[in-house]
Amino acid sequence: MPLSRVRRGAAATGFAATDAAAQLIGWLPVRDALKRDLEAVYDRAAALARMARADHTRRAYKTAWGQYEAWCHGVGIAPLAGDPGTVALYLATLSLKARPATLQARLAAISVAHRLAGVPLDTRHEALRLVLKGARRERGVAPGRQAKAFSAEDLVMLGPLYGDSPREQRDKALLLVGFAAALRRAELAALARDDVAIDHHGALQLTVRRAKGDPEGAGVRLTVSPHPVAAACPVAALVAWLSVRGDAPGPLFWRADRGGGVRARAIGAQAVNGVVKDAARRLGYDPVLYSGHSLRAGLASAAADAGCDLKAIMTQTRLKSPAQAATYMRGRHAGRLTETVFAAAVQHQDQAPGQPQ
Repeated sequence: MPLSRVRRGAAATGFAATDAAAQLIGWLPVRDALKRDLEAVYDRAAALARMARADHTRRAYKTAWGQYEAWCHGVGIAPLAGDPGTVALYLATLSLKARPATLQARLAAISVAHRLAGVPLDTRHEALRLVLKGARRERGVAPGRQAKAFSAEDLVMLGPLYGDSPREQRDKALLLVGFAAALRRAELAALARDDVAIDHHGALQLTVRRAKGDPEGAGVRLTVSPHPVAAACPVAALVAWLSVRGDAPGPLFWRADRGGGVRARAIGAQAVNGVVKDAARRLGYDPVLYSGHSLRAGLASAAADAGCDLKAIMTQTRLKSPAQAATYMRGRHAGRLTETVFAAAVQHQDQAPGQPQ
C-alpha cells in the first residue's frame, strides 16, 4: 500500500489513524500464498496496535485529537501538516484555560497522530518549547486539588456501616481490600477470582496482573494481613463476599444492578469511584472530596503515620520513586520532622543545667 494512500486515509478519518497505522504491514513483501489471508493479517495488526496503549489512553488521545482537529478547521489550517508553529499556536490558545500538564498531554496526542499518519512533527521545535515553558512559568506546575485520603481509623468506623446484602458485602470487601493493597480503581475492577487466595497464615495473597506502571503485564504479588478488628478486616470481608459470589472463575467484584443486587459481570472503574464516594457519605464526609484514589493514598498516608519504612510503602503501592511516594502521604507524618527537631531541642536544653531559660 503506498505511503500517500495511508496518509490520505489517516487525514480523512482523524484519529482513526490508530487503525490506519496497522495497514503499514501492507508495505511488507507478502508471498502470493498469504495474500488471500491479508484481511485477517490487517485485523490482527490493528488489534495489536490498539493493545499497545491502554484503553483510557487511547480514549484520551482520541478526544485530544478531535479537539485539535476542530480548532484547526475553525482557523482554516490543515491538522496533519506537521507544522510545529500551528501546534504551538493551538497550545497557546489552550493555555488560557488549561494547566501545563494538559498542554503536554495534548502535544503527546498530536504527536502520536502525526506518527501514525507518517507525517513528521518536530515536538522539540523551539516554538513548542517556548510556549510550554512560558505556560509553566505563568501557571506553575503544582498539581490541582488532590482527593482526600481515608485514614486507618476511617476503615475501622466504616466496617460496621455495611449490612449483609450482596451489594453491601461487595462494597465492604472492595473498600477494605482496595485500601490494604493500595489498589487503583482500575486494578480493583480488573481483579479476577483466581487473583486472590488465603494462605496458611490467614493472609490474603493478591496478584495484580496488569497496572498503570506495568502495561506489559509482568504482574506483582501483594500480601494483605488480617486486621485485628474483625469489622475492618479485609481478609474477613473478602471471605464474606466470596461466600455470596462463589468460587466460579471470572471477575472478582461483580457489577450492581438497578434492583440493588449484583450480577456476574465485572464492576467498572467508574463504579469503584462511586463506591468510594458512598463510603465517604456514610462517614459523614463530603463525597466530592473523595475518589477511588482515596484508598491508595490512604494506605500510603497511614503507613507513613505508623512509621513504616519508605521502601515498604513503595513496594505495596508499586511507586517507583520516593518523590512520587511523597505525593501520596497526606497524614500526620508531614509535621513529624519538625516535631522531632523541636522535641530534641527541648530535651537538649533540659539536659544542660545552668543554661538561661
